[in-house]
Amino acid sequence: MRASDLLPKLFFLILSFSFLSCVEDDPNGIGEPFDCELLAYPDTIFYIDATQNVLVSPISNANGSFSAIPDGLAIDPTTGTIDVNSSETGLKYKITFTPEGSASSCETFVTIGGVNYLDGIYVLDQNQTLAGPIYNGVPGLPLPCPDDNSSDNSCDFDTDNPTGQLLEDLGFEISSKGVFDLLETVENETFGVIPVNGEVLDVELYYELPDLSGLALNKIPLRFFYFETVADIPQSLLDDIEEKNDLINERRDGNWVNFRQLNETRPAGKPRPPFIVIVARLQ
Repeated sequence: MRASDLLPKLFFLILSFSFLSCVEDDPNGIGEPFDCELLAYPDTIFYIDATQNVLVSPISNANGSFSAIPDGLAIDPTTGTIDVNSSETGLKYKITFTPEGSASSCETFVTIGGVNYLDGIYVLDQNQTLAGPIYNGVPGLPLPCPDDNSSDNSCDFDTDNPTGQLLEDLGFEISSKGVFDLLETVENETFGVIPVNGEVLDVELYYELPDLSGLALNKIPLRFFYFETVADIPQSLLDDIEEKNDLINERRDGNWVNFRQLNETRPAGKPRPPFIVIVARLQ
């Protein structure tokens, strides 16, 4: 066979090999738009479990990267698998998936069951004395607490925990449904016999709920501030609350594991702790 006759065949073989190589290297069809309907989890809300790890993966497998906001969701950036027990509870998260080789992205939402407290300023002489929890990230959603608190399946806030420390021992006044009475908390000398202007207390609230978590021990960090007047609140703290930059602090110093004093605002990007600012009077 002449060399001139082989050239078309060689060209066809080279072209075919190149095409097959592209198919193998591009199993998800890089360059093709990703159907965002495929980005979903088995449910939209998940609960911690006291007896086993809870790992939740996306329904469909796809190559790309996953991220979530706010911080606090323990999500694998490659597979999108969520470690529920290791996540901050009581928050709704937006999960973003960016397909491999794509400049566009898709979004979905999941909630990790539990309670949260909204950042807020409570002026006692304006009768702003109660700070209650938000359940499953939905304001106004009732807690799964029966009216009869004698039931074994009742809500238990400020419950026994591995630290051995209860918030009531520190002077915090909290109801069986997680509502803080801020006036009584101050009167209990939580911030001193004579409350100290600018005092900051960090605590962890342990609780159990009779929901799908099955009374698993849950917790949330909280930061309480005390000021004499609204004018005493630092501008940086006001800005933080206004912009809703939820943050978390992982350090635990002091004599008690779940109690310390710290005078700082949150660095950007973290969901916890919520800030509860107690002010004695408006002016």
